[in-house]
Amino acid sequence: MTTIYDVSRLAGVSAKTVSRVLNEPDRVKTKTREAVLEAMKSLEYSPNSMARQLRLGGGSSLGLLLEDPASGYQSRFHQALLTACMEAGKHMTVELFEGVMPDWQARVDRFLTEGRVRDLVLLPTLCDFAPLKDYLRTKGARAVLIAPSVYDTHFPAVVMDDRAASRQIVEHLFSLGHKRIGHITGHADHSASILRRSGVIEAYDAAGLPRPGPELFASGDFMFKKGIEAAEILLSLPDAPTAIFAANDETAAAVAMVAHKRGLSIPGDLSVVGFDDAPIASAVWPALTTIRQPYLEMARRVVQIIDGWEGQTRSSGNTSVFMTPHELIVRDSSGPAKV
Repeated sequence: MTTIYDVSRLAGVSAKTVSRVLNEPDRVKTKTREAVLEAMKSLEYSPNSMARQLRLGGGSSLGLLLEDPASGYQSRFHQALLTACMEAGKHMTVELFEGVMPDWQARVDRFLTEGRVRDLVLLPTLCDFAPLKDYLRTKGARAVLIAPSVYDTHFPAVVMDDRAASRQIVEHLFSLGHKRIGHITGHADHSASILRRSGVIEAYDAAGLPRPGPELFASGDFMFKKGIEAAEILLSLPDAPTAIFAANDETAAAVAMVAHKRGLSIPGDLSVVGFDDAPIASAVWPALTTIRQPYLEMARRVVQIIDGWEGQTRSSGNTSVFMTPHELIVRDSSGPAKV
């Protein structure tokens, strides 16, 4: 199915410009408008009338439920979705939501009705909250899951290969001479935590090295405070690691703080690596080596999936998983192992 993004690439303009040509052609320069129309003709792109109505505000909006807007991951994904919706001329409605709150079903009802929401995005950990997904099905609402622990035949998923990204981080540290690497895990029930820990072990197996002992794994729950506690545990070992890979940038920043407090040089005495490329990764000193999550690409994929639903009744029975690429960002926090 041809999308607005295909048209934008062929015409050499942004998806937002294509949307303007469709909805506000008088605001687009003649030469640009003609290039977009020519691309649409070449690709045989015919915008769905219902989709155009939605873009003009006459229909539903994309719904996003947030558990913790202050977290680096959720705030970055929120921003990426805003950008993707702006490019596609869509509206987005956002609501704070915790699965354990009383009368959560009534809250969801109000969100769907008052926010005119039909399609939702569920981030971790809500993407794994089965009662919510079941309830959305009864209400006829549709959702895209972001990085769920278990794939669901009723909801498509957009994911990144956390295991491969984690393995790449450890292999980067191996290339710098590190063999004793500590790992601060995320929340025990979060799929990303499990996959990133698995990536660590896979890297050791692939290199033919003995797997790290249990003392080299400490729980950080993706939280700065817990990251401090985990870093203290790892750096207090009689044979402390020469590098620590934290499951997200917040806990990696906590490791850096503990290391500085102990008088350790980064990366001279200790290499520190994070995950996500959250704003804190480039704000701390030294800046963190990390994995850059493809937030915007994932958000655009979400919008593409939802565009494909327009005018259709979503069928169930097939698991649809869309994988997006990651990128290793090497900065000053990782260096050669101390001899």
